[in-house]
Amino acid sequence: MPLVRLSEDEEPAPNLAPMIDVVLVLTIFFMCATKFSGDERKFDLELPQVESAVTVSGSRPEIVEVTALGTLRLGSDEVGIEELATRLGTLRESQPELTVMIRGERTVQHGRMAEVYEACRSAHVRHIAISVQAKSAVHRE
Repeated sequence: MPLVRLSEDEEPAPNLAPMIDVVLVLTIFFMCATKFSGDERKFDLELPQVESAVTVSGSRPEIVEVTALGTLRLGSDEVGIEELATRLGTLRESQPELTVMIRGERTVQHGRMAEVYEACRSAHVRHIAISVQAKSAVHRE
């Protein structure tokens, strides 16, 4: 680090400007390079609340969303129940340990959620999770 001498009778001091520049550039780089996990927030669903929830481990799950009207989305594509099973089967062939996260709104009928679960099972997906929201997280907002 270069030392700057302001006058002959002053002690030399380290020049911090280059270090600050590098820190700011790195901060901007990491902010741009980081993909904020928006898959869970892409569509505004009101999830059911439970006392405790467990985080899904393993690879990044495929997200199936069930809206209050019963429509299905796999990723950002709207799909029917038959197409959901077909597409999940294709994904599972390329990823044997495929994990599927089902996000259903609180007002979705149980029968519709069961159909989605059965579509996952017919595609031979072994790792299926249901997305919920912990009550403690709701009270903090």
